[in-house]
Amino acid sequence: MRHESEKYIVRFPEGMRDRIKVRAAMNRRSMNSEIVLLLERALETNKATGKSLEASPVASDATQSFGEGQSNA
Repeated sequence: MRHESEKYIVRFPEGMRDRIKVRAAMNRRSMNSEIVLLLERALETNKATGKSLEASPVASDATQSFGEGQSNA
């Protein structure tokens, strides 16, 4: 049985891709695996604290910076 993964294109702020690449190399993982792990940890942290992701200051900042002055093109 073949496992199909969902694909989603992400635009990183300047310098973030390099930070993820270094972290992934240090942990001997691919960049994709590192990103998935970080997302899983963030979601689990929010689940454990009982806070919704929307209530997180990080999510709020990301939402605000995404919506301000950036196009989706």
